[in-house]
Order: sequence, then C-alpha cells, then structure tokens
Amino acid sequence: MVRSKDTYLSKFYWKLKVRSSSKKAIIAVARKMLVIIYFMLKNNVPYSEEHFEDAKQKYEESRKKKLFAEANKLGFYLTPLGATAQKI
Repeated sequence: MVRSKDTYLSKFYWKLKVRSSSKKAIIAVARKMLVIIYFMLKNNVPYSEEHFEDAKQKYEESRKKKLFAEANKLGFYLTPLGATAQKI
C-alpha cells in the first residue's frame, strides 16, 4: 500500500485524531473505506479523489447559504468581500 499525506482519507484521519484518540480515528477511516469500496463495487466505478473535491465544494456552498440565511434571520446582512450587499 502506498502512503500519501495529501488524500481525502488522510485528511479525514488527522482531523478526527485531533478531536479523539488514534484508535477511534483508525476505526472511522476503516469504516469510511468500507463504504467507499461498497459504493465502488455496487456501481462499478473506479476510485477517484476528484469525487471528494466535488463533494467538498458542494458542502461549502451549502454551508455558505445556510450561514447567510441564519445571519439574515438574526437581522444581519452579510457582504462577501469585493461584492455588494447580498440577501439570500
């Protein structure tokens, strides 16, 4: 097995290890690997790190929309850097 530090699973492991123990992080990564393998076998698709980048971008967009909505709900209007006021 090749070790790589700049992968989705590696980042996931280190993020979990900071919050909990190393053993729990290993178990969580192993479970995530099994879910990925199941998906690959079920759908007959190869493993691709690009899929995780797309999912991360979608998550960040969704999170941004939720933050704007929460700020609007509290009476604040957020302005992205370099843009005019935006009410979502």
